[in-house]
Amino acid sequence: MAATSKQLTMRVATREDAPRIAEIHMAAFGPNAMLHAQFPTPAIRQGLQTSIEHKALADIDDPKTTVLVVTSSDDPESTGSSVVAFAKWSHPVQPGEDYVEPPWIWPEGTDLKTLGDWVTKAAEVEKRCIGDAQCYHLSYIGTDPAYAQHGAGKLLMQWGIQQSKASGFPLYLESTVEAAPFYKRMGFTGGEIISLPICVDGGTETQIYEEVVFTYYPA
Repeated sequence: MAATSKQLTMRVATREDAPRIAEIHMAAFGPNAMLHAQFPTPAIRQGLQTSIEHKALADIDDPKTTVLVVTSSDDPESTGSSVVAFAKWSHPVQPGEDYVEPPWIWPEGTDLKTLGDWVTKAAEVEKRCIGDAQCYHLSYIGTDPAYAQHGAGKLLMQWGIQQSKASGFPLYLESTVEAAPFYKRMGFTGGEIISLPICVDGGTETQIYEEVVFTYYPA
């Protein structure tokens, strides 16, 4: 079911949207320090865009994942260049369900240690925050910078909130520090800080990268 806000339209992604999803992902997260630590050269980041496109295709086909896109077109069924934002919501996995998420295939040259260290830390924090509870997990959300502050992110988050209220399952996500105020405005509660020392662009100078965990529990 499509939902509209002002001139924007939200719908479920199709396979034809995968290249544009990858393009928006790189535009939205291109300056992110963690991305530059895990994928330290322009060539590796170019390969990452291909990896994101392939993962988007797998996620769109995955029955336990909903990939949403927001378009700026007057035609809610249009695809391709009209897509201005996307989100990936992973569904709750019930105990005993035989499910494995489609894996990422990382480009050659990826800093697998930094990536692995971050994944491990994030999983530990999620376990402390959610425990064994099943939840909808916002894996990624991104908006074309040209359409920032136009309401696309709000549409994509409202989908998750509606699912939470209908099912009773909580929502969970990890946010950049910069995006944290947005999730607070959407009714999410901030929790732990995930932090990791990183070196950006293959350098040797260390900085601390942080993200904020947010949860949403239906009333």
